[in-house]
Amino acid sequence: MDGTNYDHEHFLFGMLFALGNRLQSIGDGFYEELTCKQWFVMAGISLFEANPPTMNELADTIGSSHQNIKQIVLKLEKSGFVEIYGDEKDRRKTRVKLKEKSFELSQKYQQKEIEFMSELYDGINKEHLKITTETIAKMEQNLIKIKNNL
Repeated sequence: MDGTNYDHEHFLFGMLFALGNRLQSIGDGFYEELTCKQWFVMAGISLFEANPPTMNELADTIGSSHQNIKQIVLKLEKSGFVEIYGDEKDRRKTRVKLKEKSFELSQKYQQKEIEFMSELYDGINKEHLKITTETIAKMEQNLIKIKNNL
């Protein structure tokens, strides 16, 4: 399907869903130890370099509900990839940090990840990649505004 029968807005909207489904399908078969969503949550945790995130901060970063993130994090904890602990300053908050096993997993799949990214972006020049990134970032900002106005 090339989208010629649809306006660009609707076509892009649909393509984002299809792309997400394809990424998840391939991602679920990529790692022996993890699902794609578990990997994504671990990637989200890694964005908080100085201070491990609270569950709410992680949910906001990932764009998911606190309940969904908690379920995924509990499975990751059970598998030994993360540690859940109470915040030292505010016991109502729960923080999550990566454990050594997650870094070992990253090392194990490093070359496979490089090859995947190379194949995924094959034929896409830097300018198109920059424009696409900027467009999706703006769409993300707009979605946050829409959610806040509901």
